[in-house]
Amino acid sequence: MTSEAAQTAVDEQVPLIEAVQRLVRGGWDEVESSLVTYGEPIAVEGTRSIVRCHFLRSDPLGNPRLKTLAQQLANQIVNYCIPRTEIEKVGLLSPDRQIPEITRLANDAARLFTQTQVKTGEGAELLLYALLEKGLQIPQVLSKMSLKTSTEMQYHGADGVHAKLLDNGDLAVYWGEAKLYESVAKAMTDCMDSIEPYLTGTAHEQDVFLIRHYVDAGNAEVTARLLEYFNDKSILSANVEMRGACLIGFLHENYPSLPREEASVKAELDEVLSSWAKSTKTRLENRSLTKHAIEVFFFPMPSVEEFRKAIKAELRIEVKS
Repeated sequence: MTSEAAQTAVDEQVPLIEAVQRLVRGGWDEVESSLVTYGEPIAVEGTRSIVRCHFLRSDPLGNPRLKTLAQQLANQIVNYCIPRTEIEKVGLLSPDRQIPEITRLANDAARLFTQTQVKTGEGAELLLYALLEKGLQIPQVLSKMSLKTSTEMQYHGADGVHAKLLDNGDLAVYWGEAKLYESVAKAMTDCMDSIEPYLTGTAHEQDVFLIRHYVDAGNAEVTARLLEYFNDKSILSANVEMRGACLIGFLHENYPSLPREEASVKAELDEVLSSWAKSTKTRLENRSLTKHAIEVFFFPMPSVEEFRKAIKAELRIEVKS
């Protein structure tokens, strides 16, 4: 293909690029009152990965706004759990029927979360969804929660599937993994172990199968065009780039009151964030992942257990002791 023909092919993809970008629902303002973005994104040396860090925002008394974050994440469960086509159908109803249907969808979404497991990671998965969709404007293209066959089990495979079309017409698919541990080192190791098979091509077959059958852009034409990227008979299937998104949640002692105390703790936080970035580099190198683009979100929290409890409380799930 000549350079002119290649450019023509890219130009023809512009409407689809714009259509996929319009799939993003909402923005950072929906969680900004509970989250603080600390520092600038760090490009991990020798890799294509980016490290970002978010803390809970604190009130004037230094109390982290965990309950507020849990409320804001709970507000996202319809978009997170329910396929776009179902939501679009509600928008076509008469105004007097929309509210009952929206309420039904919210109840259906809440029931998809595990009801009895204590150490569930679904709250972290919901947070990862928000960081990708609200923060980086990368839309979810497959609602895996809607595919659960039992509310007492978490789904298998990647914790999230997001995608965006690049300016050159390639489709970047983001496999998400979210981990919550007391130890940051354990969370990092487990997260990298989980994401590695998806990026090296040894574990994503099942989720690609789900994409082929359940991807939903809320628009039949856009969905059909996206599916061309997952049809091995289409030349577009050669233009898919597998990327990663990792949420690393962990206990951080002496929790800072941000952003009010940022100046006094900046040196300490800069040092620890730098160490997390270096540890990320080591783990990427050990797993031969330096060529893959991965968004790595560090989320220190004052209590992992309280984070889980707060999410369950907002979803009206009885918290087992």
